[in-house]
Amino acid sequence: MSSPQLQVKSEIGQLQVVLLHRPGEELENLIPRYLEDLLFDEIPWLNQARKEHDYFAKVLQEQGVQVYYIEDLVSEVIADSTIRRKLVERQLDFVRLGDPRLEPVLLEYLLALSPDQLVIKLMAGISKGEIQRLKPYRTLSDLTTASYPFYLDPMPSMYFTRDHGAMIGGQLLVSSMFNFARRRETLFLRMVQQHHPLFANIDLLFTEEIPTGIEGGDVLVISDDTLVIGLSERTTEETIEWIAHRLLAGPSPIKQIIVIQIPAKRAYMHLDTVFTMVDYDKFLMYPGIRDQIQVFWLERGGKNPVTAREEADLALALGQALQIGKAEIIYSGGGHSITAAREQWGDSTNLLAIRPGVVVCYNRNEVTNKTLRDRGVEVLEIPGSELVRGRGGPRCMSMPLDRVE
Repeated sequence: MSSPQLQVKSEIGQLQVVLLHRPGEELENLIPRYLEDLLFDEIPWLNQARKEHDYFAKVLQEQGVQVYYIEDLVSEVIADSTIRRKLVERQLDFVRLGDPRLEPVLLEYLLALSPDQLVIKLMAGISKGEIQRLKPYRTLSDLTTASYPFYLDPMPSMYFTRDHGAMIGGQLLVSSMFNFARRRETLFLRMVQQHHPLFANIDLLFTEEIPTGIEGGDVLVISDDTLVIGLSERTTEETIEWIAHRLLAGPSPIKQIIVIQIPAKRAYMHLDTVFTMVDYDKFLMYPGIRDQIQVFWLERGGKNPVTAREEADLALALGQALQIGKAEIIYSGGGHSITAAREQWGDSTNLLAIRPGVVVCYNRNEVTNKTLRDRGVEVLEIPGSELVRGRGGPRCMSMPLDRVE
């Protein structure tokens, strides 16, 4: 496989290469009692979710996008037994129960699987029942499967690959996930960044450990020198400042960061659930947060490495960063409060730009899609009745690796 120089310097540049995860057995290990712990509100129907996801991938491919699946890339790199063992050991650091005899049993069980089977199993989770027969002893946890049935949790949010990281220029930011339930997901991205030839020319943006609380759904690369970062339920003030001091005070091409603080609610878990870029000068926003946001501008200082100020007008701040005067903000649901709230629940604002003025949206959000078309934006619709149950749309389900201006 060739090793192209992949990079992302825009939210709307022609999408060339994208990373997805096709929903898998992890969704079948969702159980009602633990939905909240695993960050789900409902249980998607796997077969239908896969059909919808396949349609999404097909639309991307028809638009000339090269689609890679994280599960395939991981399977390829763990054909090497040393790398396979390293991945398993890191995953087992997250086993919930502390019986010291359990780890070698799990290690032997997992290492006996083929690379493809291993990736599926790590994502799907390991139930107590499948391991009990391999153990010559019983512990309390073996006898209490009704209280919690897993040694290693399933990862049902795995298909939201956007949250795992973000390409910023030609470097990869690997997220530091806020919730324990999602922290294992990024181990797969780290593994392929280190070992897969597709990532041979991609370095990590930060090699040191990032403080907890930065997720890809809160990172928008709106130009080669400007980031927009959401201060949200899952991205923290501490981590934004940590990132700002390393980018703005160093040799990075990033000159400014616009921080948009949104209500810290599950309904708006990331900035891209309420705000995305659709064209050179256009952004889509859920009007329900219009009067609840605060906007801040971070830039390189003089004596101070980073200076911060509050901005009164988001459209003006975006326009200044993009050098277009004032950005146009389009409101989802046609600006109607009830319609917008209903469609935001169906991820109407979480759309993926294929190129300037061409976006992928769920077909269920009819009013928002019409509003976009009325503003000159081409909308490519995909079904999403099951995928949306995980609280994410086309942008959440895709990590762009390469865009061309």
